[in-house]
Amino acid sequence: MISNIIGAVVVAVVGVGVAFVNYLISKTVLAKIPDKYSATTVLRQIVQIAFLVIVYFISKKTNYDPMYLLVGAVLGITVPMFIFTKKLLTLNETLRSKEKRKEEEVDG
Repeated sequence: MISNIIGAVVVAVVGVGVAFVNYLISKTVLAKIPDKYSATTVLRQIVQIAFLVIVYFISKKTNYDPMYLLVGAVLGITVPMFIFTKKLLTLNETLRSKEKRKEEEVDG
């Protein structure tokens, strides 16, 4: 039981890393090519699903209960996204306000 919880925590920490990578992908696309941002959703989902599949198959090869590891992985991916989503919204607002200022300078 304790080893399953430790495994879940380890996988959750790796899941935070996966969430951070997804955040960096979104941030880069939003900053450089915002029209293509919706396409990043597909890429991010592929990364997340691949991570969950890897965790599942690793759990089958080890003594860990797959349910503990999958719950840890899902929490590791999901919880940090609350913070990362807020950061992306702030970045988007900043970029839009800069864009509006540029348009006003051109028009004015």
